[in-house]
Amino acid sequence: MAYHTSLLFLRWREILAVLLLCICQIASAKRVDDSSYHYPYKNPYLATATVAILKDREQRYVWEKTQHLELELIPGRNDVPLLEGKGKLRIRYSPHPGPSPLVFLLPGFGGSAYSGSARYLAQLLTDHGFKVLSLPSPFHWNFTLAASRSALPGLTERDSEDMYRAMQAALNAVRERFHPEITRIGLVGLSHGALTAAFVRRLDSERKEVGLDATLMINPPIDLLGAMRTIEQLADLERRYTERQRSSIQSYATGTVSVALSQDIEDPAYFAGWDQRLELNDEQIRYLIGWTLRQPVGSSLYVSSLVHPSMGFLQTPVSRGYRSARLEEARAYSLMAYLEKVLVPNLERTRQRTLGFEELVGASSLKSVAPALGGDPTVYLMHNTDDFLVSQEDLTFAERIFGDRAIIYPRGGHLGNLWYTRNRWDILATLNALLRDPTDARRTASGASIAVAP
Repeated sequence: MAYHTSLLFLRWREILAVLLLCICQIASAKRVDDSSYHYPYKNPYLATATVAILKDREQRYVWEKTQHLELELIPGRNDVPLLEGKGKLRIRYSPHPGPSPLVFLLPGFGGSAYSGSARYLAQLLTDHGFKVLSLPSPFHWNFTLAASRSALPGLTERDSEDMYRAMQAALNAVRERFHPEITRIGLVGLSHGALTAAFVRRLDSERKEVGLDATLMINPPIDLLGAMRTIEQLADLERRYTERQRSSIQSYATGTVSVALSQDIEDPAYFAGWDQRLELNDEQIRYLIGWTLRQPVGSSLYVSSLVHPSMGFLQTPVSRGYRSARLEEARAYSLMAYLEKVLVPNLERTRQRTLGFEELVGASSLKSVAPALGGDPTVYLMHNTDDFLVSQEDLTFAERIFGDRAIIYPRGGHLGNLWYTRNRWDILATLNALLRDPTDARRTASGASIAVAP
């Protein structure tokens, strides 16, 4: 009898071990196999450059009547000297007829509601049954002026509070003006917008003032300090070129992008042969990426200096007929310099924070909020192994936190595979729960993993 009892115990232990193994396998991130992922560009910087030619279709469905709204969120911001009449938040509402989910869309670093990637993704979602509300990035000058109460972006927790308020105002405005039938609400963030989305989701889980049913983060920076250092290295490549050379590279890239944008995005060859069309070497492409990521900092700082003229953030005189020199001074700031020389000293001066620089950046990173989201079955992640703004350690951390709610692709750089067919279907599959009956969606959220389209 004892022998049989012992045998049964061993068998149950073996069964338990198998079950635990299965659970671990289910909970692990979805690593897309390289051999089955036919994304064409293996150079992550070249892949990232394809984001520049993202756009929505010119030919829309009959119901696509995009609405352009301006919201006054902060009293007095529409009357800031030299910025009069520009202090309303500019948002973009893409409707879909009948009862359907609404998705908030947060663009990448410094992006507006009208940036190419935001328009492209809004089109994808409206084509497949969603209403979309697009807002600008906290580092877009319009958000800094119209929605940032401090007018000093860079502290993710504080920026997300401002974003959450803006989302509520935008949702209320859409409901009042257009009376849409909204069944459920989702949130999608790209890059820095994905980082903001993570903090916003934590806020909403506590306050439930918007009621987010699904949140998708696409290519967020995970360790913000590491990502900033990489951006700094890319931007510093400008030192290798003369001013004339920099202008030539920028002009050439702008011209190439303009030619691409004049073509039909529905053409199967629209994204093909980008390496031959761009005709820039790896270093020049990296310089352009760094230069592009640096521009929003200067624009926001310029606005900050006008909102807070007594703070002395910038020294160059400014007037109605003499503004460009002040803007050039602002654009000389990198993100790292802005945080170290402007944001942190201001926080210390106003006694809002006493953290050191690295601690402050750490508190603004995804790593600081991810553990709170790890047990949230409505939060999803999409990332790329070769994204130069994350390390393998970062990706391992994300996989451990989000488990089977994370999809990791072998290629694509930073947002460079947003247009790729597999990624498009995965985005739609992730948000598919919003389209189902609420009872089914709740049942899915309680334990089932997301479906990945073929």
